[in-house]
Amino acid sequence: MREVTVACFSPSGGTLRAAREMAQLLGEGARWIDLVDPEQREAKLGQEDLLLLALPVYAGRIPAVEGSLDGLSGNDTPCILLVAYGNRHYDEALAQMQRLMKGRGFRCVGAAAVITPHIFAPALGAGRPNETDLELLSGFATQVREKLERGTWDEPCLPGQPEPEPKKAVPVPKYRDAEKCVRCGLCARRCPALAMDRNTLEWDEVQCISCMACVYICPEGALSFDAAPLQERLTANFSQPRPVELFI
Repeated sequence: MREVTVACFSPSGGTLRAAREMAQLLGEGARWIDLVDPEQREAKLGQEDLLLLALPVYAGRIPAVEGSLDGLSGNDTPCILLVAYGNRHYDEALAQMQRLMKGRGFRCVGAAAVITPHIFAPALGAGRPNETDLELLSGFATQVREKLERGTWDEPCLPGQPEPEPKKAVPVPKYRDAEKCVRCGLCARRCPALAMDRNTLEWDEVQCISCMACVYICPEGALSFDAAPLQERLTANFSQPRPVELFI
């Protein structure tokens, strides 16, 4: 049995839930790496290991956090790629991940595009992954194990552009309730893009990727965001449930 390492970027928890389901299907006792935290982004893996890389999709791309994958080092190490997205589309994310991980010494043995609740429009992807999704993922996990047992494999052909043009983050207004805020600074320390000043706790809107890690980590509930216009547009155009997509 290969030792499983899960590297997960999940500021709001949706991708983490999907990664936990997938990791459980692969076996017990996985090692976890929190890619949101710059101090936890390092792992050196060998040929007998298995990496599960789980990332959310932002505007059809992986999170634009410079260096977030640089600490992951493989040696012809098998890797499962998982993207979690809120029922719109994952666009270029899987192909982008495959290219980036190949350059870090990993070989893709399988990939999954899983629907989770959209951070800005929670009705999209509500309750996902559901029972049907998990049945599909269970079969996928079995296929991955069988593929690994054979000892040799070809990487799956993944849809999308491996080197897509970067996209700017969707600007979402954020607010701080001065009466609730105790200025603990946890929000700034949690920001994966280093877009918050640790002294003033103000946001750099150019550097911010709208991941809302700051909002979700605040122990006082002092931070909030307003995605109402975006929620309306997403709900109007992307309410038809999308299926889980698997590549093996």
